[in-house]
Amino acid sequence: MTLIEVMVALGVLVILVGGIFMVVQTALKTVLLIDTRASREDEITNLTDILRSNFRNLPSRAHLTAVPVTDGKVPEFLFIVRNAPGFLTWLSAAESENEIVLLAFRQDSADGHWRACLKRFVPAANFPREEFDPKAILKAAAGIPWLELVADIERVGIRFFDGNRREWQDTWTDWRLRPALIELTLIYEHTKDPRSSAAVFWIPPVKGVAKT
Repeated sequence: MTLIEVMVALGVLVILVGGIFMVVQTALKTVLLIDTRASREDEITNLTDILRSNFRNLPSRAHLTAVPVTDGKVPEFLFIVRNAPGFLTWLSAAESENEIVLLAFRQDSADGHWRACLKRFVPAANFPREEFDPKAILKAAAGIPWLELVADIERVGIRFFDGNRREWQDTWTDWRLRPALIELTLIYEHTKDPRSSAAVFWIPPVKGVAKT
């Protein structure tokens, strides 16, 4: 075999190896992308299922509000839930009746994506039991870190159905009452049909304490 033939053979081999490498690399990228999409979809589905179960099983004395919060730093939509021991917890130990649970959807100022985060704490003994002001509660919980549940959410939509007025509204501020339904829409980058991403949660009505 002449030198020219050897060089040609080596050139063909290099081209073949390079082509195979590109095919393998493309296949790996495709698999990773599909896996990432499936993982994100599973995370959002699991979060939705957990929220549906916990809202459906709110204790009779539990109260909640849900409002947007603008502090000039991190835009977020904040759920405040009080008098609901065991709400969104993975612990088997009994919790204080006075524990406050914060569920927040927080927007990242860098990329605009949203994150679902959780924080729970027991306030000081002198903290008013009827306090639902977001600034006061966030200040009281300032030392507690947020637990990130799901990240990289493209868009968040939240609505509340007022059973008395028979209408949907964007916030829920009356802690003495509960919305009949909560509609939560979580859309990630590769959501095919945004309409299929809306989940509706039923909430049992508040029950008063019987007087003796």
